[in-house]
Amino acid sequence: MKLEKYFLLLALGVFAFALQSCDDDDNDGISVPAELSNALAKEHPNAQRIEWETKGAYYVADFHEDNFEKEAWFTKDGVWQMTETDLRCADLPAPVRSSYESSTYYNVWKVEDVDKLERKEMAVVYIIEVEKGNQEMDLYYSEDGILVKEVADAHNGGSPEDYLPSDISAAIKDFIAKKYPNARIVDIEKEKNGMTEVEIVHGSISKDVMFTAEGAWAYTIWDISKRHLEDVVKNAVTAAHPGYVIDDADFIETPDGSYFLVEMEQGEREIYVKVTAEGEILP
Repeated sequence: MKLEKYFLLLALGVFAFALQSCDDDDNDGISVPAELSNALAKEHPNAQRIEWETKGAYYVADFHEDNFEKEAWFTKDGVWQMTETDLRCADLPAPVRSSYESSTYYNVWKVEDVDKLERKEMAVVYIIEVEKGNQEMDLYYSEDGILVKEVADAHNGGSPEDYLPSDISAAIKDFIAKKYPNARIVDIEKEKNGMTEVEIVHGSISKDVMFTAEGAWAYTIWDISKRHLEDVVKNAVTAAHPGYVIDDADFIETPDGSYFLVEMEQGEREIYVKVTAEGEILP
């Protein structure tokens, strides 16, 4: 009798535990402080099916909002860093989709992943990951469809942690605001040599603004299409290097002046020529 009673109590205990498990909010992988739950509610008030985890020094909330799967990153004291949203190509804003569909990647490379990336103190970007054979590219687009950058094999098997924003000094932000009014910061990277690269969209142009380790402006560079080069520039570089043809060009601004950096080819040979807007060849 005692043995039967024991098994009955055990069965009731298991049943009660199962009921309790169903009643618990089992969407939470770990318990988090109130400031983190409040921070998530502030950034994503419609978040549902929330599950928290830690990744390195960050707390990460996986959840659903407005029928999208999302992942939001916070510091341990509840400061929001970024949110990554999984999308389909059909979910992309029309300017982004149109820009991608007119690119050389469309219908040639396979789309592997599409994400919307929102980060602290940065403009929203859309990342389209494409593959062709063993090649992988991440294509970064602004909300208005400007291709900000193309990154080969960006993660190398890494994680979304690679997208976390780097800190930027107030002095750098002030400089960009004054020199490039209404520019949108889309990425910040700290280089191994100590320099800081700030990628901006200024008007309809993607520009890389480089700063020294001390925070001084070093230069700004952006791509120039061959067809947009003035004839005076084309004529100057082709006259200086007969037999070479123009392959690519950048425009570079520095504290000491500005110039075009023109890449020229002759067969397998490549040279780079500095030339001013007035056609003066620089050393």
